[in-house]
Amino acid sequence: MPNKSVLHNQCWQEVVQGRLSYQYCELGGYSPPAEDQLASAAAPTTVIALHGWLDNSASFTPMLTHLLQQPVTPSMQVYALDFAGHGHSFHRPQGCFYTIWDYAIDVVQFIKTKNLDKIVLLGHSMGACVAPLVASMLPNQIQGICAIEALGPVATNIEETPRQLQKAILRQAQQQQRQSKVFTSPKAALAARLGAKMSLQESAARLLVERNLAPNAAPEGGFVWRSDRRVTLPSPMRFSEDQVRAVLSNLKMPVTLIVGDALQTSGELAERAGLVVQLQWVRISGDHHLHMENQVSACAQALVDLCALCLNK
Repeated sequence: MPNKSVLHNQCWQEVVQGRLSYQYCELGGYSPPAEDQLASAAAPTTVIALHGWLDNSASFTPMLTHLLQQPVTPSMQVYALDFAGHGHSFHRPQGCFYTIWDYAIDVVQFIKTKNLDKIVLLGHSMGACVAPLVASMLPNQIQGICAIEALGPVATNIEETPRQLQKAILRQAQQQQRQSKVFTSPKAALAARLGAKMSLQESAARLLVERNLAPNAAPEGGFVWRSDRRVTLPSPMRFSEDQVRAVLSNLKMPVTLIVGDALQTSGELAERAGLVVQLQWVRISGDHHLHMENQVSACAQALVDLCALCLNK
C-alpha cells in the first residue's frame, strides 16, 4: 500500500491544444510508492469529474474533500474539468453553439492530451449526459461510469427537429441584443444563484459562485459571471431517444447510477438504465445537487466502490 500523502490543495491548471483551452483541477490522494513497494503497488485509478450545466468543477469539491479526509484515502487521481463556457475554461468562437457532443469531444481531447488510460468517469447532471458519449468514443479506455442524476443526453423526438432549429436560431438572435448581468457584490451574485430554479444550499452555491465570478472590466465595476451566456442557448440539434438508447446499450463497462428523490420514479430513466448491461442503482434521499449537500459521503462511497470494482476486473 502506498504511503498516504499530505492532502493536496486544489491546483488549477490549463491545457491548450488546438481549439481547446480549458481549466482542470488535479487532486491526488497518495504520494508515489516507495521503491520497495513498486512491484506490488497498484496504479491509482484515474477519475475524470464532469460537472452539470451552469455549474463548474467546484461542484465536486465537497465530495473529493471528503475522500481525501478519510483515514484510508482511496488510490485515485482525479481531474475535475471546467467544461467549455463554464468556470475558467475557454469560450467557443462567436457564432458557435454549445452542443452535448462537442462537450464529449472536448473530454476525449483532454484524455488524449494527458495520455490517460483506465479511466472512471464521474458525471453530475449534464456531466452524466456527456459521460456515456465519451465512453462510446473510447470504450477501451473508460472502465466505469458513476452517473449522478442523469444517464445520457436529453433527447428530442425527430418530429420536433424543425422547431428545435427555429428555437435555437431565434434565441441566439435575441441573446445578442442583451447585456450581461452585472452584480454589485459577490453577495448579490450568491443571492441570484440561490434564487435560481434549481434549489441549492448556500454552502454549495457559494462554492460554485466563487469559481464562476469575475470582476467586471467595464468602468461601472461590479462583478459578472465567467461562464459564457451562450451555454443557456438551446442546441440546434438533439439526439433522438433511439440514438441515446443505442449509446447506452453499447456500454459494456460497470455503471453506477445515483439518483435522489425526484428521479426515483422516472419511468424514462428506468428504461434507459435497463439497457445498460452492468448497472448498479444507488437510490438515496436528496435534491439535484445531493453530491454537494446531504449525500456527499454516500456519493463518495459509491465512487470508491465503483473504482474498486473496475480495479479488480
